[in-house]
Amino acid sequence: MNKDLNTAIICLGGNTSDATLCMAGALDFILSLGVVKRSSGLYRTAPEYAGESEPYLNEVVELATSLPYKELQIRVKEYECGVRSRNKVCDLVNLDIDIVYWNDVVLRPKDSVAAYFLTGISKLDANGL
Repeated sequence: MNKDLNTAIICLGGNTSDATLCMAGALDFILSLGVVKRSSGLYRTAPEYAGESEPYLNEVVELATSLPYKELQIRVKEYECGVRSRNKVCDLVNLDIDIVYWNDVVLRPKDSVAAYFLTGISKLDANGL
């Protein structure tokens, strides 16, 4: 891999009826930020840390990007906020995007050991691209 590129492992999730559409849009957005090297594909998990709620649709992607971390984080959260602002159901999440790893450094330890992330990582390793 080009040493000038950063690697981000990004976890996406949502549990609304339009989560599939929201995640497809998010993946298109992520593609505009770099090159997706690997993807887990979509998969469902039970809610964690969310109390009683609907199952989540998740995806984990490995992104190679020339962007610095701060810029990537700002862009991702701005996109996420724009999608979330359309959600009218308070107890559900139509899109959550988190950068869990940055250049092999764990940024979100709680997410990095959660079943929804570990499931995606196992699929990421199996799927490649």
